Amino acid sequence: MFEALSMFLELCQSEIRPNEVTFTSVLKACSETGLVSRGLQYFRTFETKLNGSHYTCLVDMLSRAGRLEEAEELIESMPVEPEPYALAALLSGCQRHKNEELAEKTVKKLWRAAERDSGGYVMLSNLYASAGRWKDVLEVRKLMKEKGLKKNGGCSWIELKNQVHSFHSGDGAHSQSIEIYVVLDLLMYEMLPV
Repeated sequence: MFEALSMFLELCQSEIRPNEVTFTSVLKACSETGLVSRGLQYFRTFETKLNGSHYTCLVDMLSRAGRLEEAEELIESMPVEPEPYALAALLSGCQRHKNEELAEKTVKKLWRAAERDSGGYVMLSNLYASAGRWKDVLEVRKLMKEKGLKKNGGCSWIELKNQVHSFHSGDGAHSQSIEIYVVLDLLMYEMLPV
């Protein structure tokens, strides 16, 4: 991540102007490395060319750093309609920093923005579970069931010989799943302590 930021500074000093995708990557790098001040500085520099994904990156950056009120204020003052991902980033920050009150407020907005997406419900359920609020966990799960929403399983993929292979949690649909699980079992055996 630090290398990406270094390359960005070099790009800014050259005659080449960074495009929107480059700037999104820089904001994401600042978010993941905890360089909030630098990210805010870059954000203000490029403010006239910003789109929804840039604001989402900034919300994510502030939320990860525990600056939840600032992230909420940013969402409220955005000149563009906030993406559901911005609300999800704030909700994730609420979960990480255990702010149940803001999480409940945010999840309601997220539900309106992404009515058919289970992500916000799952995050709120996890927040309640970590706080030991089991009755609320059951209420959220009941609401998900009523809406026909299910938690998406994990998914991984790999590209091999120009072909993408995807694997879903607990899914044996891949044409070579038996062979894959045999190799995984062997690897697990090799990792056992002697």
